[in-house]
Amino acid sequence: MAKKLLVPVDGSEHALNAVRYAVGRVREAPGELLVLHVEPPVSYEEMRVYVMREEAEKIRRQACERVLSSATRLLDEAKVAYSAHLREGEIAPTIAKFAEAEKVDEVILGTRGMSTVGELLLGSVAHRVVHLVRVPVTLVR
Repeated sequence: MAKKLLVPVDGSEHALNAVRYAVGRVREAPGELLVLHVEPPVSYEEMRVYVMREEAEKIRRQACERVLSSATRLLDEAKVAYSAHLREGEIAPTIAKFAEAEKVDEVILGTRGMSTVGELLLGSVAHRVVHLVRVPVTLVR
């Protein structure tokens, strides 16, 4: 039975290692691979001094696509089928909600990412995901 694997990415080398690991898993046993980037919400009140909302959205979307493209480039080179997804929200809860909505069988993610100072104080995204999802989680260095 084919497994549905979710790989959240943030542009870090650890996230790309998780993608590489997932490629190996899909090659061993057929499965569906979903790549997800979650962008934390932005306070547009703080940004409006510098740029208009539409311009901020455009810049943000381009940044998200760059993060996803580093992962999808690896998948394209490996000739592995995947679907790429973008979401906005608190990172760990959004990953957990996505995993549940998509009925994934496993989450594969890097142990360290491009976290903000706040996340360093509150705990890693990986740690929070482990506690929020109801499926196995594989952590990759």
